[in-house]
Amino acid sequence: MRKAGKTEEAYHAIQEIYAHHHGPHTNLCMFWCSSDMFRKAAKEKNAKEARQFLGSMVKIYPDIKDDRGDAARAISRSALAMDKMVKDFNLVWFMPWFNKLTDDDWRPSTVNGHQIPSLGQQIVNHLMKDITTRDIDYVNSITDIFDLAVQKAPYNKENMRHYAQLSIILGKTEEARTTYKRLLRRHHDSYLYVELAKLIQDPGQKIALYCQAIKNQPREEFSAQYHLTLSLLLSKCDMKGRAAYELNRCVDIYKRHRKPLTPFIKHQQQVLANAIPVEEEDEQVLYDRSEAVINKMIAE
Repeated sequence: MRKAGKTEEAYHAIQEIYAHHHGPHTNLCMFWCSSDMFRKAAKEKNAKEARQFLGSMVKIYPDIKDDRGDAARAISRSALAMDKMVKDFNLVWFMPWFNKLTDDDWRPSTVNGHQIPSLGQQIVNHLMKDITTRDIDYVNSITDIFDLAVQKAPYNKENMRHYAQLSIILGKTEEARTTYKRLLRRHHDSYLYVELAKLIQDPGQKIALYCQAIKNQPREEFSAQYHLTLSLLLSKCDMKGRAAYELNRCVDIYKRHRKPLTPFIKHQQQVLANAIPVEEEDEQVLYDRSEAVINKMIAE
């Protein structure tokens, strides 16, 4: 029935047997039918039912043989899917199954010319999500699997970024700065410029980093905050005309995307009310110069 695509029929059939008989074949069938039902619920975005089926898989797992790790892989994939559906899902609870992943689970694949991260890497990316807000117990609990991810793919962009973030947590700021500089030699994601800027004290370098963050942000609505921060930095350096230009860019983006101006933005408008914004061509000079500043900085 499973092979014929009759997912629900197969599940209800094995339920009747499993209710009064637990044997190796029955248990195994119950596990895989629960896995099928999980995928169906996940596809339908039914998080409540998906959680129940994942719970069934976890409950049955100790009673099945999993010499090749297929069942552990299924639980790992399902937990990852739940983390994508449910906010604050306790993904780290599934570490015992993540630790059973095989070498094949750590190999990336290529689909239609695009490289897809390995299952292990995807899990680590999710475990490391918001790592800067986690407590030390959480950090300690995911250290081993993160170290394995780095061992498997030391130059992976996400691994390097997360390594920098862990360095910050451990107070190794200079090591974090060095890692971000290495990242920026190969990648130009706007958030990388911003994250490095937060570790830099030199005002000129901070301004240059935010200029590059704006330049490399393809989605205008996401660059509004960068324009605002850049305006504040320029204002502190007594470049009021440039600060007014950047603040106007932020306000224009808010208005185009029909977002209400925050009290802070309104306050900054009052602060810079008497400043005459520079022309776009003049501000472009700053952006052009910033690229040379960053190139020199990341080469050090």
